[in-house]
Amino acid sequence: MMFAMKEPAGLENAIEGLRAKIKLLEGGSAAPQTAAQAGVTVPSTVDVPPWLRDVLAGQGFARGAVTQVSNCPAALIHCVAAATAQGNCVAIVNYPSLALAAIDAAGGDLERVVFIPDATPHTAAVLGTLAEGMDMILYQPAASDGVDGTGRLTPTYVRPVEARLRKSECALVVCGAQWPGARLHIDWQITGVRGLGRGSGRVKAVELTAKARGKSQPPRTVHAVMGESWDAVEIGEAGVVSNQEKIQRIVPGQVAQ
Repeated sequence: MMFAMKEPAGLENAIEGLRAKIKLLEGGSAAPQTAAQAGVTVPSTVDVPPWLRDVLAGQGFARGAVTQVSNCPAALIHCVAAATAQGNCVAIVNYPSLALAAIDAAGGDLERVVFIPDATPHTAAVLGTLAEGMDMILYQPAASDGVDGTGRLTPTYVRPVEARLRKSECALVVCGAQWPGARLHIDWQITGVRGLGRGSGRVKAVELTAKARGKSQPPRTVHAVMGESWDAVEIGEAGVVSNQEKIQRIVPGQVAQ
């Protein structure tokens, strides 16, 4: 579901339009619903891919709280695919380059995605409204979203959003800028690709290293090979390669051969 915020009527009409879009997720029996709207018991976390679930103390992204992640599109696509495939409704805000087709190919449910490529200049209000009706928000802060010179969102920007978030059952996942007071931090990096030969082949999977830390989260590291689907994954030690497959290491600054 695409939603454009650039409307001449200003903030009030833009927010009302957004609420109308969210109601489409709440409406008829055929419309997607969040867990709370469906009248089922809401778990304390939003579903994540298997390679990440077993690393996190809560086994998912905490609802009513902020998770800070580094910007890794492959990992984020898997996270959105996993959440929507398990029945959660997800909003993607200020991340126009995140490929919806890749989410669909990874097994996600695009009927449960609200896509807002540019919420400026009303991003904070949009996040607060989305928290009322979404299970998860993936948010990439824009330069105009209260980001200071050190790459951190200012306290005056985050406080109103956190106040709405704490009263909700929505998980806010922030990438690309630092959110002060985030409950969980995840740093992930693609370290290799699988399936490519020298000058031929296609990418079948990517190798990833993820490090998690935070409140009630002991520091943990996982090495995983993510397949095309969010639930197709191998978890284990870095550098373990099967006889049938080759993992091509990616060195920063080096072009893959």
